[in-house]
Amino acid sequence: MTPDSRAPAVRGPFPRRLDPDGYLATFLVSLAGFGGLVVLAVLPLLVSRLVVELDHGEAQAGMVVSANLFGNALGMLGVAGLLRRTGLKALAAGGAGLILACELASLTVTALAPLVSVRLVSGLGGGLLAGAAYAWAARRHHPERGYAMLLLLQFLGAGLLLFLLEAPVARFGLSALYLTFAGCALLALLCIPAMGRTAPDAAAPLGSARRGTSAIWRDWRLWGLLLAIALFEVANAGAWAFLQAFGQALALPEAQIHGVTVIAGGIGGVGALAVMRLGERRGRTRPLAAGLLLSLAATAALLLDRGLAPYAAAVMVLSICWAFTLPYLQGALAQLDRHGELTAIGCFVMMCSLSLGPWLVGLGIDAGGSPLGLLLILGCFVACLATALPVTRLTDASATPTEEITP
Repeated sequence: MTPDSRAPAVRGPFPRRLDPDGYLATFLVSLAGFGGLVVLAVLPLLVSRLVVELDHGEAQAGMVVSANLFGNALGMLGVAGLLRRTGLKALAAGGAGLILACELASLTVTALAPLVSVRLVSGLGGGLLAGAAYAWAARRHHPERGYAMLLLLQFLGAGLLLFLLEAPVARFGLSALYLTFAGCALLALLCIPAMGRTAPDAAAPLGSARRGTSAIWRDWRLWGLLLAIALFEVANAGAWAFLQAFGQALALPEAQIHGVTVIAGGIGGVGALAVMRLGERRGRTRPLAAGLLLSLAATAALLLDRGLAPYAAAVMVLSICWAFTLPYLQGALAQLDRHGELTAIGCFVMMCSLSLGPWLVGLGIDAGGSPLGLLLILGCFVACLATALPVTRLTDASATPTEEITP
């Protein structure tokens, strides 16, 4: 029995003696974490409204959302630094409060520089909130359950929000999005009590630095995996942010593009479910190679002017492969450090890359149109494939049966 399971009843609208390892607690904490990453879920809609409503170019719109995502990265890194001195609930509540304040401020900001600053601080709050949820999951008996739930909510939430927000955004513009972000932060505040009382930070993998890590940092496999994760997230974030621009380049109607984006936002959960089903029975190299090769094929298909069906199929494949491939990259990283000391660094790299993706691809579109943006995405996938597979082949070969089943 863990200290969490002996904790007093959780305050709030939840049953007494909420099991911290149960599905209800996992869902509620994951829902709180989703409130910190909700901007990523509606990225295509946010980018398009920034371009249309505030008359920003693709590069400027990409800079705004990149600032938000970079703030997420800083917030997650902040969780690692504060975790030993601050409770998870305090970190999560502080992050939700920052989001609320910044979203209300965003309602009155239109100039580029102030908007970038406000989105950066909002992202910082989101990183604190989401990082606390990831740290909570890492302390559970079944951490994979929390990670999978967070991933599923991100993709299913994306599809649901993109569907529900179409009419409000068309009528009220960016204000509808900012108020949605604020509403998700309020919902997170209601869910944060489900975190209950957490164990001392020394018992948590995230943020623990009791053993030396110099040998790990000298391991070339670590740098290879961090680079592969960065390239993979740059490619996917750039593609996701400009799905509407790629559809417009094919002369597709706005209604069709939006419909494809809505479905793609939710269908990515299929990839996460496939990982939960397949696990490591076939190692990491083969699933990773399959996911990256399919991502390459889908991106190449977007370069072809073939109409709605190929566009829709390519977008669906990209979404599913994003959720399918990333856990294998993260799993390979975790195998280098079973104590979890690299978790925060990996999250930081992911969020930095997610923030850079829309900006870099936006620069490419501004310079050479959609084809150049897609070629940048292709290049990132190719580089990821070349960087990751040599590492995962070694980690697959060195894995023992004990390591494969260690939770």
